[in-house]
Amino acid sequence: MKIVILGPAPPFRGGISLFAFHLAEAFREQGHEVLFFTFQSQYPAWLFPGKNQFDSSLTATGFPTFRILTPWLPQSWEKTARKLKQEHPDILIVSWFLPFFAPAYAYVLHRVKPIRRIILAHNVAAHEKWAFTQTLTRLVFGQADRIVVLSKDTLQELNRTYPLNIARKGIAGFHPLYKPLASQPRTSDRPTLLFFGLIKPYKGLDVLLAAMPEIIKAIPEVRLIIAGEVYGDSAVYLNQIRHLGIANHVETHLRYIASSEIAALFSETDLCVLPYKSASQSGVIATSYSYLVPVLATETGGLGEYVFEGKTGYLVPPNSPTELAKAAIRHLQEKPEMKQAIADFTAKLSWHKLAELVIT
Repeated sequence: MKIVILGPAPPFRGGISLFAFHLAEAFREQGHEVLFFTFQSQYPAWLFPGKNQFDSSLTATGFPTFRILTPWLPQSWEKTARKLKQEHPDILIVSWFLPFFAPAYAYVLHRVKPIRRIILAHNVAAHEKWAFTQTLTRLVFGQADRIVVLSKDTLQELNRTYPLNIARKGIAGFHPLYKPLASQPRTSDRPTLLFFGLIKPYKGLDVLLAAMPEIIKAIPEVRLIIAGEVYGDSAVYLNQIRHLGIANHVETHLRYIASSEIAALFSETDLCVLPYKSASQSGVIATSYSYLVPVLATETGGLGEYVFEGKTGYLVPPNSPTELAKAAIRHLQEKPEMKQAIADFTAKLSWHKLAELVIT
């Protein structure tokens, strides 16, 4: 079959783009032809809080790529739909994660009928507030023949939030494991926690920082590595670190982390921490597991579907520095062996299995 994936794709950076690339690889290995239809420009400058929308390490994908859609320019919507129909794909897969893209996506989806149209929904409710979220989401989801979500919790949310004509299209998938880059030798013996990925308020870095004094009290040599670009004001976190007096225990890399840097970070890590206040699912868990690093996550959204207490990691209530500290201390003191359990669990979450589920 000929499959078009519409949405973020290399060279655009971020988890959605990386997800699309790995899914495309799985389709190709199964004998399908895959094309990317991605953005000429993804966001206007005033809306994008980061410094750069591109990752130079993701330029050569081996897939035909059309950088054609500009979401806020309606003239590009028709151009995208026309070019897409010229390619005569069997299936169009749309990566959904923000209501901002709804008008453009809805237009294209409507114009390309009768091509089979599948929404790959990384979330159903946006983590940040958007005006008319449900209306915009319904506009897009109503055009789909199928909606694939990445956790059972998100499927339940779809069923709770939207009418039957949309909810009945939903099917629960999963977030597969990323392919790790070559492992790196560890350079420090210090017990190390890692907060990894884009830093947004809902991800709860402030909660983890509030937990650090208690962790330091129990394990004086501990360090926390924070690696990711801040969407917002980084001074909020830097001031909190100073106020808590934990600067000697916190290593900050407040910038976008390129794919080539990830292996070195996880080679230093004993426990990856996701203190999220809300979530649907998380590519960070998949990344951590790909390096056989256990995770400490909060019981919110679909995160609990990917963490098995005491085997692949730990689950604690959200917004609780005390419980976060207790779990981190327990792991760093007891140092349980979790690599085999992580490997056994993630063997079930392959890109090939997800690819088959999406288009079956």
